[in-house]
Parts: sequence; C-alpha cells; structure tokens
Amino acid sequence: MNTKNHDKESYRKFGIYDENDTLKSAVTWGPVGIEAVLAQFYPPEISLFLADMDVIKAREEALSFSKLLNQKRVETFFARDIIADTLKPVNIDFDMVLSILIQKADDIKAQFNTKNHKNYKEVIEELLKLDVERYGSDRGLTLNWKLSLYPLLPLGNLIYARDQMNILLSKRIRSHMKKDIRRPEVELYELCYQRIFGAEHKSIIIPEGETFEGGDAYVHDKTIYIGVGPRTSLGAALFIYRSLKEEIKAHGLKFVIVYDEFADRRSFSDQMYFMHLDTFSNPVGKKQIAVCLSEAKRRKVIVIGDSVNDPTLVHTGKTFLEYLFEDGQEIVSISESEQQTFGCNFLAVDENSIIVPLRTNKKTIEGLRDIGKNVIFADLSESTKGFGAAHCMTGQLLRQTNP
Repeated sequence: MNTKNHDKESYRKFGIYDENDTLKSAVTWGPVGIEAVLAQFYPPEISLFLADMDVIKAREEALSFSKLLNQKRVETFFARDIIADTLKPVNIDFDMVLSILIQKADDIKAQFNTKNHKNYKEVIEELLKLDVERYGSDRGLTLNWKLSLYPLLPLGNLIYARDQMNILLSKRIRSHMKKDIRRPEVELYELCYQRIFGAEHKSIIIPEGETFEGGDAYVHDKTIYIGVGPRTSLGAALFIYRSLKEEIKAHGLKFVIVYDEFADRRSFSDQMYFMHLDTFSNPVGKKQIAVCLSEAKRRKVIVIGDSVNDPTLVHTGKTFLEYLFEDGQEIVSISESEQQTFGCNFLAVDENSIIVPLRTNKKTIEGLRDIGKNVIFADLSESTKGFGAAHCMTGQLLRQTNP
C-alpha cells in the first residue's frame, strides 16, 4: 500500500464490534530495523525477546505480511513509515550514526556479557542503508536516532502493533504498558494514529498507576473479554468498562474479565507465554473460540454488572473454560506446546479465513480446518521470536459485518 494515502477521509473510520467481522483496515509496524537488533543484546527480562531474531528476515516477513493482508482486501498502514514522515528530519552524517549505533551495541554487549551475535556490525550497516534508501538520508537517519539511540532502551518490540492500543466498539483505548522497554512505544504510535484519524481525534487514555496492553482485549459474541494478568491491571479493566458503559448498554453487551489472580507469582517464562488474553485464546467464529485448555482452566471469570456508582464485580467461581462451555462455545483445543509456539496468536480475516503464523502448529491447523476454516499461511518464523505473531503484529482499526 502507498502509505502516503493515510490522510484520506475514508480511513478516518474505525470500530470493532466482533473479532470475526471482516477486517477492513489495520496498522502494522512495517519494515523492522536496527531497533530490534539492539534490543536483543539485552537479557530477555529487559528485551522481552524469546530467541535471537534474524532482523533482515523479519523485515522481509513484515513486508510480506502486509502484502498478504492487502491481498485479502485489508488496507494496511505502516506505522514506521508514518513516523519517519512525521519526525522533523535532522541533518546528520551516515558514518556518525552508524558508528554510534555499533558503539551502543558494543556497550550493551559488554555490560550484560551478551553472547556474540554473528555479523551484527554488518547487519546494522545493511539495515541503516535500507532505511536511507526507503526514507531518504535525513529521515532514515533521524528515524534510527529516535528508535535506537534517543530512548534509554532501543524500541525493538514495536513490531507488535496491537499492544499500544486496542479498538473496542467505537472507542480507541490508548495503552499504558507494563514493561519499561515498551512504554515509549505508545507515544510513537500515537503520532501514527493522529496522522491517520486527524489531530482532533481523541482516545480513552489508561490512567497512571494502571496498566493495559492491547493484546488483553477482544469482542466476541456480544461480550467484551478483558484479560487481567501479567500485563493488564484490574483497575484498567474497570476504567475501560466505565469509559464504554453507555455503549455497552446500548448494544446489550456483557463485560467479562478473565482473571489470573496469581499472575505476579508466576515465573518470568510463564508470564511471557501467557502475557495476554490473545496469547492463549482467540475467537474463530460465531460461538467458536480457540483456547489453550491448561490456561483456560487456571483463569477465573469475573462478570461486571451495572450499579448507580461503581461497577459491580460478580466473582462467578467459574474458570474461563467452564464459562465458555456454559456459553455454548465450540472449543478448538490448543495444546500448551503449540500455544507456546503461538498457536493461538493467529489473525482472523473474517469469520471463515484465518492467517496462521507458523506451519509447524499442525494440530492447531487441523483443529481450525475441522470446523471449516480456510487456513492461510504467513511465514512469520523470525517475527515470532520477540514473543508475538500475526495477531500481536496487527493493530486492527476497522471490522465490518459482511453485507
């Protein structure tokens, strides 16, 4: 897509009332760059990367993923391109920026005794040249300064474009991220959304002291589900409810919290694997949902009811799995082994078609096909190494029911 069209009036519309309505428009990060190289020199507890990502390949995957969405008639915007176009370019020298980027990599390696990343200096130089070629010298160098050198930590997780916001019903929820490395992402994506929707556009802003990340919410079968766990707080979920209360009433929706009461006691790896609602569950159609059974049995359900003043929390005593069964949902079972290779983090294009990130999740693919879904493959084998896949990579803007 030509991202220079992002000011068109037709793209100012957004709204999501069901996760399996037809996806019409979305934001993806676009061509991944040096920010993801530098982030990987930090230990996983800081970088949040699952494994060593080949960023050159991840860049190609991200561009191919957008082309695939375009083929499915989904208009996509590259946040990275819009941000590059938005930043005030500074006249700086290529060799100077390259030298500082490599020095930063060397400093991080020395500080954390990071194992040697093969040919990292050549990779950094190649990626910088690709950005200069794509954006022009001043903008390409300024962008890398903004993403990799200006922040305390390089913003390598920007590839996962859902977490910085989530559109629920007619409102955009602006996130407040839990982890230090991810917090500056929100402001950068805000530049992107202001450009798409116009400067007058306002969003619901999660207040200080609470945390919410976009992977922790979706709308399914007239129910808003919010995951409360490692990344999203109960206070943020209640704030979202209050902000959407009138619209929830108008549409006769339910508001359900999928609660991990022991999230802070879990190991770092468990907190990562089950960080968001969409890492262990994902709607696939009317009365159909894919879930990792083991996690769905752990999570408890709280239903939010209305009252004159504060919302009423109804602790059902049911697990998420029990709640889904009682609601008449057809369950596509995702094993924990395939959940940990992003079996749940697929992207529904509509009620019939699902983009899966890895061909190796054979049981997941079989389960989706068994209920009549058209499975579409996107090769995201490198992109997943930062703990995310197709669903995490897609900042959904507009879904509509088919005419």
